[in-house]
Amino acid sequence: MLSQLRSRAVRAAAALGIVLGIVFVFRRILPVNQTTVAVTLLVAILAVSAFWGLAVSAVMSVAAMVVFNYFFLPPFGTLTIQDPQNWVALFAFLTAALIASRLATRMRQEASDAQRQRGETERLYAFSQRLLVSGNVITLLNAIPNHIVETFGAGAAALYLEEKRKFYHSGAAGHFVEEDMRSAALRDEPLIDSGRSLCFAALRSGTRSIGSLGISGRVLSPRTMEALGTLVAIAFERARAVEELGKTEATREGE
Repeated sequence: MLSQLRSRAVRAAAALGIVLGIVFVFRRILPVNQTTVAVTLLVAILAVSAFWGLAVSAVMSVAAMVVFNYFFLPPFGTLTIQDPQNWVALFAFLTAALIASRLATRMRQEASDAQRQRGETERLYAFSQRLLVSGNVITLLNAIPNHIVETFGAGAAALYLEEKRKFYHSGAAGHFVEEDMRSAALRDEPLIDSGRSLCFAALRSGTRSIGSLGISGRVLSPRTMEALGTLVAIAFERARAVEELGKTEATREGE
């Protein structure tokens, strides 16, 4: 938390430095009209918002409004505004800067979410391929937590089956409380605890819950957790069906 605040402070200071640099260029080196200054500041705010987020760009927007008023709106060198039209221009500038910052931040977040979802989808496909290897139920149940840890880069994983009343762990089993695993099996939606880096999802075979799944050390999206629970449930039902078929064939051959 402290490192995050320090990072934001450094970025805010850099954003203020950008504003002061623009003012220096247009006041000392390349004098231009007010419209050019406003557009340049808006472009700079938009770029900062796209890379550093809304909080930093909001601070930059307020600072840009102050320096725009102080250096480029008459009377120059004061924060006083004589012409009422300049009040309109000043607040229009601030509003445009904040809206542009918000839109840029939203687009950046959506692009990041899309990239994350694509990566999780690829991992889900790789995980589904690994589930098809074993047809033995016990071997599969013991292997699933390890597959999850290796495929999704999690710290630990746990599997709980309601009918067996049994837990299967990979990694540090102490991350998971049995009561959390049992309650997760009864939930309709995945439970994501970002603060503790824990994710839980029910294992559903159709509409019936047969257990739950827990992941520690990596936060996955609710959609991915739901798909993961469904894949594990399908793999369990498949392995059990294959095993039952094998027993039936062996009995028939014995008879």
